[in-house]
Amino acid sequence: MTGKALPPQSSEETYEPGSVARRSVAAAPGVTPSSPIERRNDLLETSSPLTSADKARFAYFGVNAKILPPLRILNPQNIIIGDFTAIREGCHVNAFRDLSFLRDYVAEEFQDDFKTEDYLYDAHIIIERECQIGRFAFMSCTERIHIEHNVVLSERVFIGDNNHSFSHPDVPIVQQPNKRGKPVVIGTGSWIGVGAAILSGVVLGQNTVVGANSVVHEGEYPSHCVIGPPPAVVRYRRHHGDE
Repeated sequence: MTGKALPPQSSEETYEPGSVARRSVAAAPGVTPSSPIERRNDLLETSSPLTSADKARFAYFGVNAKILPPLRILNPQNIIIGDFTAIREGCHVNAFRDLSFLRDYVAEEFQDDFKTEDYLYDAHIIIERECQIGRFAFMSCTERIHIEHNVVLSERVFIGDNNHSFSHPDVPIVQQPNKRGKPVVIGTGSWIGVGAAILSGVVLGQNTVVGANSVVHEGEYPSHCVIGPPPAVVRYRRHHGDE
C-alpha cells in the first residue's frame, strides 16, 4: 500500500484534499525536466507499468488500484486514486498548478495584459474507491473534480472544470490562461457513456446515466436520471425518492 493516509471508506465520509500532505512539485529524482511544463509541475508520463516510486508521488494511491500504461498524469501530488479503482490505457489526467510558462510565449506588446497569477491554480482530483475508468479518459482540472465511489466511465470520456479563455483578440488561445470554472461532482454509482463530456459546474446525483456522446453543461442533475443528447437533457428518472 502506498500513500500518506488512507481515505475514508464509508459513503458518509468525504475526502478533504487540503488534509493530505503536499509533495514537492519538482520533477522526479534524477530526472531533468525536458519541457517548460515539467519545470514548474510534476509530470508523470510513462509507457511502462507504474512502480512503487511512481505511486508514492500521488496524494494517495489505493490498495489494489491500477492505472494502465501508457499514461500522462500532471501533478499526481494533488490526485487521489481510491482503493480497487482501475484506470485503463491512454489516460490524460491534469491537475493544473502552474502554467505561467505560457505567458512567456505571448508577444511582448501583449504580455502586460496578463498576470502571472492568472496562470496559477490549486487543483485537486479525487477518484474514490472501486471506480472503473475506460481507455483514453481525459480530465482537465483547475479547481476540483470529484468522482465518487463505484462510478463507471466508458471510453473517451472528457471531464473538465475549466475552459480555454479567449478574451484577448490578438493573442493565440493556447497562450491565454485557462478560465477557472466550478467544481465537478459525479455521484456514486453513476455510468458515463462513450464519448461523453462533463463540463464545469456539473453535479450529478447518484446512479445517474449519461448517454454516449452527451455534452453535460453546468447544473445539478437529480439522482437516478438518464441524460442523453442532443443537447444533454434529462430524459426521465428511473426512480423517484425524497431526494
